[in-house]
Amino acid sequence: MTRQKFTYRLKLILTGIAAWEIIFWFLYILLTNSMGWLGGDSSERLGYIFPSAFYLLFLMVPVLGIFLFNLLRTNKMASKTNTRVAMSYLRPVSSMSAFLKFFFFRNAVVLLIIAISQPVFGTKKVKGTSESLELVVALDISNSMNTRDISSDLSRLDISKRAIVQLINNLHGEKIGISLFANNAFVHLPVTSDYGAAKLFIEDIETDMISSQGTNISMALGISSKMFSKQKTTKGIILITDGEDHEGNLDESVKELKEKNLQLLILGIGTKKGGLIPKNPYRPNLGYKTDARGKTVVSKLNEGFIEKLAAKTGGNANVSSSEFPDLSALLTEINQMKRTKIDTLEFDIRQQRYQVPLFLAILFWLAFLLWSKNYVGLLDKMIKK
Repeated sequence: MTRQKFTYRLKLILTGIAAWEIIFWFLYILLTNSMGWLGGDSSERLGYIFPSAFYLLFLMVPVLGIFLFNLLRTNKMASKTNTRVAMSYLRPVSSMSAFLKFFFFRNAVVLLIIAISQPVFGTKKVKGTSESLELVVALDISNSMNTRDISSDLSRLDISKRAIVQLINNLHGEKIGISLFANNAFVHLPVTSDYGAAKLFIEDIETDMISSQGTNISMALGISSKMFSKQKTTKGIILITDGEDHEGNLDESVKELKEKNLQLLILGIGTKKGGLIPKNPYRPNLGYKTDARGKTVVSKLNEGFIEKLAAKTGGNANVSSSEFPDLSALLTEINQMKRTKIDTLEFDIRQQRYQVPLFLAILFWLAFLLWSKNYVGLLDKMIKK
C-alpha cells in the first residue's frame, strides 16, 4: 500500500485523458454547429482563415507520448526499490496532480492552435477609402509613327508600345483602356484591370490597323472620352503622338473634356530633327514615302502643337526622344490625379473570433504554471492541504 504512494495510476490517468478528449471535441462541435458551421448563410457560418493550422494538433501525440514515458519511468523506478528506500529517496506522487498538469497544458496548446487558425463568425461594417482612377491611352498609329528617328532599330510606334507596357507595370489597381487613331479612331481595348490582357493587346498594334491616314486627335479624344465607366472615379486620357499632320478643330474636343471633368496628359514621341517614313515598316530598304512632287517626306515631332494642346486643356505635355522613355513625370501626374478624388466606402468583413480561444489558452497556461512544481506550485500545495 505504501509503495502506491510512489507510483502513478496509469489506467486512471489515460481514462481521464480519453474522457476529456471526447467531452472537449463533443462540446466544440456542438458549439460550432450552433454557430452555423453546418449550414446557413456563408457570412453567418463559422469559418477559419487558416484551417491548415489544425494539422498542428498532431503535435499532441508525441507530447502525450513523452508525458506517459515519464510516468512509466517513475513507476518502474518505484517498483525496483523496496519500501524503506523509496520512502527515503523518492517523493510521493499524485495521479490527480499529474492528470491536471497534462489537462492544463493540453488545453492551452489546443486552444492556441484554434486561435492560430483564426476562426471567423458573423460580419461587421468597416469604413475605408478608395483612390479610384480610370485611364485611357489614345495611341497614334498614323504612318509617321513608323519613323525611326529615335533609334535605327525601333520606330516611334515600337517605343510608344514599350512606354505603355512600362506604364502598366507601374499601375496598382487602376483600370486602363486603349484607343487607336490615325484619320479615324476606334476602341482597341475597353477599360479593364486585367493588365496581362492589356499587354497582349499592345503587342498586336500596328499602323496598318487603320487605312485612312492622318492624325485626327479630335476624333481620338472623342472616342476615348466615351470609353469610361459611369462610376464616380477620377478619369484621365493619356495621348501618345508625334503630333504630325494633325487635323480638325480641337476646340469642341477640349470643351467636351472640361465638361466631363477629364484630365489630359500628353506624351510626345519623336525628335525635332525627325526622320524618313518607310513605305513598308518591316522592310525600310524598300524606300521611303514621298510627297506629290516626289520629294522624300521628313517627319518631325510637332512639339509646339503638343504644348499648345496641353495648355488648352490644362494638362501637361511630356516629350521623349529616348528608346526607353522616362515616365517619372507622367507617373507623378497620375499619382496626383489619384489623390484628387477619394471615395469613402462602407463594406462588410468577417468578424474574427480568435480572441476567445486565445484568452482561454492563456488562462490554462497560467493554471499549468501555477500547478507545476517547476514554477510556483501554489495550486499543488493548496490541493494537498
